[in-house]
Amino acid sequence: MKNNFLFVALIAASLAFSGCSDLLDVEEEFSFSQTFVVNTEMSSFEDTQVFNLAAAVDIIDEYGSKIKEIRIHRVEYYLIAFEGTDEQRFEGGSLFVSDPDGANETLIITFENHLLHELLNTPTEATPNNAGILLLQNLAKDPPHTFALHADATFNHGPLDFTIKFDFFGTMVANPLN
Repeated sequence: MKNNFLFVALIAASLAFSGCSDLLDVEEEFSFSQTFVVNTEMSSFEDTQVFNLAAAVDIIDEYGSKIKEIRIHRVEYYLIAFEGTDEQRFEGGSLFVSDPDGANETLIITFENHLLHELLNTPTEATPNNAGILLLQNLAKDPPHTFALHADATFNHGPLDFTIKFDFFGTMVANPLN
């Protein structure tokens, strides 16, 4: 009888401990930004930048390999500098994410038909592409928390002289015991 009680107690303790580890999960909101400086005589641009999330966001660096999940729930874009005419506008543009070496490039957002001067200091929420957000979340979650962001766009005319900023808002879930 004692053996049965001990066996049941061990199973109950095991189940309780495994369920309790989730109770120790830490959930933190975070954000990060990437800017692209555009200065060209052309009427289009493209640029790729490698981004290390652990270097930019303290909680990602702090929890590192203990991160269980990253959820990106909002992406915004806007201009933080602009020198041009009131008629200059995006005809089409995209932001992609990929592995740091450029492999697996996947669309995050598209944007079009915006007058540039209207985007100056006016954050605009984008409708993200699920596949791009999933790839970004996975690359952000796993060490070394590094990915590439590629922006490209065409405009009704050049020259182009502006800085575009993309803001990402998300939640990190980590377990300090992992």
